[in-house]
Amino acid sequence: MPSSSPPTLKQCLDSPRNNLDFIRLVAATGVIFSHAFPLAEGLGTREPLEDFSHGQMSLGRLCVAVFLIISGLLITRSQERSPSQAHYLWARVLRIFPGLAVVLLASAFVLGPVLTELPLEGYLRSPDTYSYVWRNFTLYQSQWELPGVFEGNAYPRAVNGSLWTLKYEVGFYLLVAGLGMVGLLRRGWALAGWGLAAVAPLIPYVGPRLGWWQELSLYFGSGLALYLWRDRVRLSPWAALGCLVVVGATAWWGVGMRLAVGSCGAYLVMYLAFRPGWRVNLSRFGDISYGVYIYAFPVQQLVTALLGGRMSGWVNVALSVPLVAGLAALSWHFVEKPAMRWKGAPPSLLARVLPARVRAV
Repeated sequence: MPSSSPPTLKQCLDSPRNNLDFIRLVAATGVIFSHAFPLAEGLGTREPLEDFSHGQMSLGRLCVAVFLIISGLLITRSQERSPSQAHYLWARVLRIFPGLAVVLLASAFVLGPVLTELPLEGYLRSPDTYSYVWRNFTLYQSQWELPGVFEGNAYPRAVNGSLWTLKYEVGFYLLVAGLGMVGLLRRGWALAGWGLAAVAPLIPYVGPRLGWWQELSLYFGSGLALYLWRDRVRLSPWAALGCLVVVGATAWWGVGMRLAVGSCGAYLVMYLAFRPGWRVNLSRFGDISYGVYIYAFPVQQLVTALLGGRMSGWVNVALSVPLVAGLAALSWHFVEKPAMRWKGAPPSLLARVLPARVRAV
């Protein structure tokens, strides 16, 4: 008898059983590991994947790629399923900004006053204390430093360097909304957009001006395209193995790894999320990956500061992970999850100015 064909991504998406939460949590933990070396040992310290890939990609960068691949898939599905653009955008606001507000306020008005080398009055009078909150909350001109905080650390002054990706994430949310409104969230346009992102570095005067948008678009765009082509994409173990070989080979050769991650890596993420015979059920803990991501950097800096400003990266990981996990769990259960209960009731002003329904994908 002929063997049955591997299931399509669409068939897998229709099932609630998947490892997406687990993969996102692993990716968030990978960012902790990647940051531990420069934060604990000093600027210029490289972690193992950077050395293996000849400087093409750190583990943190790879984990950000994984986040964006999954985000491209789920955000496009959210756009398709939302009853209106107002519902779609309001759900995105509630997922990002309540948790972000709390970590910024805690950093500026709990962590900062305790650790600053300035007199408390001077710290509280400094405009930078307050601009740290509003600049990072609005994603406008990110500010990494608080007055007098972490001055003696191996990686000095930076309080939460992980927040740099959020403006790109929100930008992709808005892009998906715009494409949905004008009817361009379609298969052909998705592939064309991904292809443009892939070749953009070769276009004179254009590639260099795009900065991070070009690379991050590869990752988010691959998740978006896979969702739109979900009924054609079959999740085969042999294809997944081939993709793993391609990503590993580009890392070993020192060329092409980012493009490989944005194509073969995206397929591999989908396979690991939906096809293995095992499933890691994290539902009882909640979705703490976002909390892990936004709390890790300041906690790692705090651990380093309390132990003299310099330490082993491996020790930093061991001490930071339990603290970060605890804060992330608190963030999920007391901030993020309660906020998401309001996602079905977007503000009336938002509902009035946006289209009543999302155009079909």
